[in-house]
Amino acid sequence: MKKIKNRISFKLFYNDKFVMLFSVLVAFAAWIYVASTTQEASIFTVTDIPVSLPDLTNEMRYFNGEDIKAEVRISGNALVVTNVTKDDIYITADDISHITSPGEYTIDLISRKNGVKTDYSFESSVSPSSIKVFVDRYEEGKVMQINDKISVSSVDPSCYASQTVLSRQSVKISGAESIVNSIAEVDAEYTFQSTLSETTVVKAPLVFYDAAGKKISSKYITADITEVDATVPILDVKHLPILPKITNIPNSLSFDESMVIVEPSMIELAVPKNSNISSVTTSAIDFSQVTKEKNSFTVTLEIPSWSRNINSVETAEVRFDMTKMEEKELTLTSSNFVIQNAGADQTAVVANKSLTVKVIGPKSRIDVLTPVSVTALIDMSDKSTISEGYVERPVELVFKDSFSECWLEGSYTVNVRITPKKTTPQTSQVSKAS
Repeated sequence: MKKIKNRISFKLFYNDKFVMLFSVLVAFAAWIYVASTTQEASIFTVTDIPVSLPDLTNEMRYFNGEDIKAEVRISGNALVVTNVTKDDIYITADDISHITSPGEYTIDLISRKNGVKTDYSFESSVSPSSIKVFVDRYEEGKVMQINDKISVSSVDPSCYASQTVLSRQSVKISGAESIVNSIAEVDAEYTFQSTLSETTVVKAPLVFYDAAGKKISSKYITADITEVDATVPILDVKHLPILPKITNIPNSLSFDESMVIVEPSMIELAVPKNSNISSVTTSAIDFSQVTKEKNSFTVTLEIPSWSRNINSVETAEVRFDMTKMEEKELTLTSSNFVIQNAGADQTAVVANKSLTVKVIGPKSRIDVLTPVSVTALIDMSDKSTISEGYVERPVELVFKDSFSECWLEGSYTVNVRITPKKTTPQTSQVSKAS
């Protein structure tokens, strides 16, 4: 039985796979034995070790102390050093006592053992042996206005580039205090190279500048935004007539518009595309104030707020051609006064015995105009509930058809006496029953 077992055991060595595995195990056991008994030290490099910097005083911090990596060579027993990892070594600053204020510093690095694996030696100093760090206090959320620095090189001749609209008016900047505080200006910058003919929106990057106009580009600061949407509205250019707005023109007057001259007569406006604006009007001119002596008025223009005044024309002179007109005084009496819209319970009578007014019209008509051709209307609509007393009422002059080109110069009033309307008592007959 013993011979059979030995025969089976030796038979395994005729199997190639068994022989290969057996050889590897024997070689590994021999390597372990030699490595553990040899006195010659092995050298190994541990890489990608994070640098841990000590805390600073006076609220200062490192602005580039993160993600700094180093390496170091160690020596010792081969079984030990090959199992040392970056987590077993601690790399830090040798001395930071010279860091007392914000600025850039060079600090030396040293390595220390970290953890339970200590049976090895440092063969060399840390690589790199020193690093540069930037130290400062932290400034958070400084708010600065964004300046529009959008440049348009060319615009279609029939168009107008209006003021750029930025999607944000301010930016919040955080980071190294000295750098944040050195920022004097924040600009949204972009230059259009092509000719613009329609409203365009672009992404405009923000650029920081110091007081001397030098660009600031630092990895030690951050902003809540790095760009803004810049909209350049492109408007249509229109040449529009200026029309006078004249109020208080009597209804009976055959007004001749050709007698009104406006200077300038046109204005150039930039308006949104497809706008249906066809003219610009002046502020109101009271026609009753027009006389032969006072026939020119400087008035403001009613320009829509959504348009752009290209020529900066804000006023116009409105002149009434009075060269063919004459003035005449008429004395009106009770026969000329007509009370309108008196109350049902009122008796209204003009208290004035007479009223002298000045009338303007073409010379050919003024020469023959007499009070007979004039009616002075007094409207009592808003005084119809007054039961008794005196009220002052405006006078409206109405001319007969042949004098329809004449009008009352200025404004006039009369005093109207109001008394209760007398009623006639009604009598009734009562029949007696017989």
